[in-house]
Amino acid sequence: MIKNILVAIGDTDYEKNAFEYAGQLAVLLGTHLSCVFFQDSNHGGNADVAATVLRRTEAECSLYDFLDYHVEAVAGNPRQMICEQAHSADLVVVGLPEDVRKRRLKLIQNQIDDVLQHITRPIIVVHEQCTLLRKILAVHHGDTYSDHALGLVAEIAELTKAGIFGLALSSTQPEATQLKQQMEAYLKYYDVQTDFLTARGFTVTNILENAEENDCDLIALSASHHGRLYELVFQSTTQTVVKLSNRAVLVTR
Repeated sequence: MIKNILVAIGDTDYEKNAFEYAGQLAVLLGTHLSCVFFQDSNHGGNADVAATVLRRTEAECSLYDFLDYHVEAVAGNPRQMICEQAHSADLVVVGLPEDVRKRRLKLIQNQIDDVLQHITRPIIVVHEQCTLLRKILAVHHGDTYSDHALGLVAEIAELTKAGIFGLALSSTQPEATQLKQQMEAYLKYYDVQTDFLTARGFTVTNILENAEENDCDLIALSASHHGRLYELVFQSTTQTVVKLSNRAVLVTR
């Protein structure tokens, strides 16, 4: 059950958008919202910037009806501190600059990769143009971590009245069909509207194209479980989806 959402706030457009997304989601889910400004050298250690962000966030939080929240600043390396602060949350929301997606094939290792590799809590990565929440693409490719993603999606969808589009992916059609049946059996106990599809291959193309074709606002999938050295050299499917998607992406372990 989601009781606390942590959102990384700041003075950039993508951080402001992440805050707006997290605030609306916290209201819909009836959870506490922890708004944290991670102050590092990118802001020049400027206390004035931190104070401005905290004041603005306090003012914007007060506009939400029935929102339980707190706002604070934490000093340190954001890549490390986001993961450390996440231990007190059930769900983390961070923004992603739009230029990361526009680089497309030039997907260099950056801050979001470090966070995805080390964070132990579910995380929603919000692009600047993301909206809330009518339909969720739940991706399952046969691992236990996909079960974790499906369980979280079911909870969020039921509370927000969003639909779920289940995408079962495997290397063979019989295996994909079996996954689809398992998803149907699990979700029948939730008060959510569902549709399902099978496809061969846990690929970026399968995931992004189905999200687009089925008008999904959020993509939910499990984190990569390759080693760190592999991911320094290659981009995992999950990392690439996060960077190339033009909608929010929920990643779970």
